[in-house]
Amino acid sequence: MELINHELRSSNASSFSRRETILLSLVTSCFSGASVVGKDRLAGLLPQRIAKGFNLPDQVPFRSDRRAKDETLRRLRSLGMSHVRIPVRAENVLARYSGPATISSSMDDLDGAVERLLEIGYSVSVDLHPGDEFIALQRRDPESAHRALLDGWTNLANRIRKWPQESVFAELLNEPAQTDEVWRPFVETLAKAVRAILPKTFILVGPAPFHRAEALARWRPLDDDRIVYVCHFYDPMIFTHQGASWDRSSAWARAAGVPFPSAAGDSKMLALAADAAAKGDAALAEGLRKMAARVWNAETIFAQFAELGRWSAKHSAPVVVNEFGVLKWKARRADRLAWLAAVRVAIEAQGFGWAHWDYDTAFGLLDEAGEIDQEAILALLPETARSTAPSVKATKPITTGSERGTK
Repeated sequence: MELINHELRSSNASSFSRRETILLSLVTSCFSGASVVGKDRLAGLLPQRIAKGFNLPDQVPFRSDRRAKDETLRRLRSLGMSHVRIPVRAENVLARYSGPATISSSMDDLDGAVERLLEIGYSVSVDLHPGDEFIALQRRDPESAHRALLDGWTNLANRIRKWPQESVFAELLNEPAQTDEVWRPFVETLAKAVRAILPKTFILVGPAPFHRAEALARWRPLDDDRIVYVCHFYDPMIFTHQGASWDRSSAWARAAGVPFPSAAGDSKMLALAADAAAKGDAALAEGLRKMAARVWNAETIFAQFAELGRWSAKHSAPVVVNEFGVLKWKARRADRLAWLAAVRVAIEAQGFGWAHWDYDTAFGLLDEAGEIDQEAILALLPETARSTAPSVKATKPITTGSERGTK
């Protein structure tokens, strides 16, 4: 692991491509023995078709300017991506917020997205993904939010039931905006209601409020053997979300140049903290000092999944990390690629599945020209990416200065 840190620290811009290749191969091979154990466990617990994938936002409701090209989706499938998570904007399918016409239109959008992906050969997770209004309701009035979920999932489950149970999965709610003491009892009720409509479909569920790995490791599994448990991973946030302009109140929105990996007492981190303090940004300075107080490298990330791996093995509970990624705007490219490879290795070593956040926004798998980012694919799919043909055009180009990185 120290060799990885040394390569990141000592290489200069003139050896950028070579450095990225060295770093990715080192991170990928770092825990090769553990990965073999993970693959054996994966075969026994996790639905194989949810093992490797990505998020595809803006399909429900559908935005015509956000349509991914078939050629690109097929190419990613051929490279080894097996699963697509579709965030469905909750307000568009919940009767509390939308009338029959909007709900019907959104369900039609869901049909189109799922059918298209199934035809290409993907499995699909239908992720109920709340917007600001439903997030606010959960915080203000959890009981009303729960009633809306029970009502909304009746419609969603009846739509999902027409698709093959081994290929389409039901994710009950992304990052519930309530305490787990409130969410955990209710989600049992919600899962049972959905199960009554979808007797064999895999249901995805995780702890409130942020699907943290350590929170899931403290959960009591549901009494249902067709559950896949969800966690998300973005640690350290001040690295993965540096420059997140949609959340201007957060310290990481004002961060830039935060490195990965970094040592405890890292001089660059402390210099960034001192600069923030000199500018009167106490919150940013504190966040940078907090990251600098410990080592952050591939080994650190690996260790963060170890407790959840033991929980998964103890309870025979399959896990998918269906969000992880790094915002491109302010992170150095080599650092982002090293983080992606480290997280992917750690996830697979525990036998978990994964879905990268996301497809082509500022976190995405595509570059600014709308082409597949071959080095990001190498970080995520090293066994197949080395034999890839040249990139193909994927969507219309994105503007990385926009706020399309939002979740």
